Amino acid sequence: MRLLPKEAFAHVITPLQGKRIGFVRPGGNVGDDLIEQGMRQLFDEYGIQWRIHDPNSPADDLDELVFGGGGNMGTMYRPNWVLREQCLATGRPLTVLPQSWTSPEDRQFHRVYVRERKSLALASNGILAPDLALGLDFTTDVEPIRKRGVFLRKDKESVITGRWWRRDPIRLCRTPREYLELAARYEHVVTDRLHFAICSMIVGRRTTLLPNSYHKNIGMFETWLGSLGCEFAGSLSQALRRTAA
Repeated sequence: MRLLPKEAFAHVITPLQGKRIGFVRPGGNVGDDLIEQGMRQLFDEYGIQWRIHDPNSPADDLDELVFGGGGNMGTMYRPNWVLREQCLATGRPLTVLPQSWTSPEDRQFHRVYVRERKSLALASNGILAPDLALGLDFTTDVEPIRKRGVFLRKDKESVITGRWWRRDPIRLCRTPREYLELAARYEHVVTDRLHFAICSMIVGRRTTLLPNSYHKNIGMFETWLGSLGCEFAGSLSQALRRTAA
């Protein structure tokens, strides 16, 4: 199921038509791979001519670079901050696909897309656009085998307490398909992993998103996910009380 129609992404994708695009893959996890999978489908549907590009390699045959979407603008994830600097050093125009900001990053991007409204205050000249995973078209025959699954991150963005709940879904899956099909095994997914929540929504399961250490999760909920049927709880105990009610 595709959560948003491809037309919702037209203002992101159509400016790339007719150009030779080099896609720069950010460092990340299987959630970032899910975003890339959505991007690949949309690029195919809009007829984008592209290839994966290492910014340390010559870019003479490319018109523009595109930096993958995600949640790493600013310096919280410094390797990606450095990677964007390397992209800009090529002299090619750089478009940043929909991202969240942890801190300002005032650089000369050609176009920069922001995936939730709370980050717009930190993004100079940012353009609001959906996370590209919301454009992923995916169906599965996997049926739920359990009522509820609680999955919590184990990294610097974690704010939810409860040690015995610490099953981080990125440690259980290597591919977007595995991520999606893990979510499909539960009737109700409770998680602070944004893209695991999006997986749960794509496969049609009840989904409760929990907060992370900055505004990404609540911002995505308020901007897109709430209207698509996702729930939000400020704590794990609140999410579990709702389930029991």
